[in-house]
Amino acid sequence: MSGRSPTPAPETPAEAAYKLDRAVLRAIHTCQPVLFEGKQHHLHGMSTQVLGGGVSSVIYLMGDATPREPSEITFLEHAE
Repeated sequence: MSGRSPTPAPETPAEAAYKLDRAVLRAIHTCQPVLFEGKQHHLHGMSTQVLGGGVSSVIYLMGDATPREPSEITFLEHAE
């Protein structure tokens, strides 16, 4: 018998977007700081809309009314 396990299927773009949206919502609800342009910020809110066959999301940083793409932020590592 071979001890090999099957290789997991690569993550689809929809799955990656779903995971990112979950991480954004977690950061909002737990007041987890994020990095944007090298500076620490907190997220104020998130807006989503259906576009074609997918969902588009934008986020807002505390004190900034400019809509940002979730991919523009970096999540800080923290111990749970």
